[in-house]
Amino acid sequence: MTEQQNNQADVQPVGFLNIYKPTDYTSHDVVAVLRRRLPRKTKVGHTGTLDPQATGVLPVCVGKATRLAEYFQAMPKTYLGELTLGSATDTYDCWGKTVSEAEPAAVAAVTEEKLLAVLPKFMGKIKQVPPMVSAIKVDGKRLYQLARTGVEIERPAREVQIWALEVVAMDLPRVQMKITCSSGTYIRSLFHDIGAELGVGGHMSALERQAVGEFTAENAVPLDVAEQMLIDGDYSALLPLELGVKHLPRIDLQDERDYDHAIHGREVVLGLSEAEAPACRVYYQGELLGIGETRYEAQACACNEMLLLKMDKVLV
Repeated sequence: MTEQQNNQADVQPVGFLNIYKPTDYTSHDVVAVLRRRLPRKTKVGHTGTLDPQATGVLPVCVGKATRLAEYFQAMPKTYLGELTLGSATDTYDCWGKTVSEAEPAAVAAVTEEKLLAVLPKFMGKIKQVPPMVSAIKVDGKRLYQLARTGVEIERPAREVQIWALEVVAMDLPRVQMKITCSSGTYIRSLFHDIGAELGVGGHMSALERQAVGEFTAENAVPLDVAEQMLIDGDYSALLPLELGVKHLPRIDLQDERDYDHAIHGREVVLGLSEAEAPACRVYYQGELLGIGETRYEAQACACNEMLLLKMDKVLV
């Protein structure tokens, strides 16, 4: 082993890689590519499945960052998708089997005004039925695994949040739309439902994820570029742990005693100016210690309360 290889093996990479996923790669494929180029035993994981045919932002956790993957669920996601009107498919996208088709005249009658008139029904908190090709598990099996065998089961509707739904361009039968939504939203289901509401059917024909929180497509590193950087021992694309939890409330510990209690699993008494939070990022002297939970606890006097911090994940 060369000196350079020895030095690289001693480095313990930690942070997030903002990867721009190419088409025809699963999220697992991306992780596998990067894992092969990182030091042995480095933990690697993605923060949420992106369809193989879709492109765009896929934050990848490296090292201790894998312990923060769950907090990405609270981050809003932004997509640029193409809805093709006039036909519905069994997978809700252009790679599935066509199950219904509308008359060309009916599709031509869909104006931008008519489309904009139905969009408010899909804004805010809505219920969505996940497609059979989703990665949701039912009785221990992914829905897409059942779909591949020709099995279709009933799926309960789930509540998701749509914050923004904008028509970017319209050239029938194709409509380009920009969507900002909560984690767990299926754009293919959204497009399928919009097509049904218009009475002509519809399916997703292209999808790019443009942002996950502060991880944006403009700042993402193409997978092949990231792979070559890791081969060269260049870890400069790794983003700090703070970026993955920046949306959480911040708590700063005031003294060494609180720091010692926190990292050893003991509760820390905080001031009463903070709010209760099921997850917050905890710092000491400017360094991220980990993720904790705060809660108010009533004292002997009914009018007196104490805010307590308990660490959930210690990263130092």
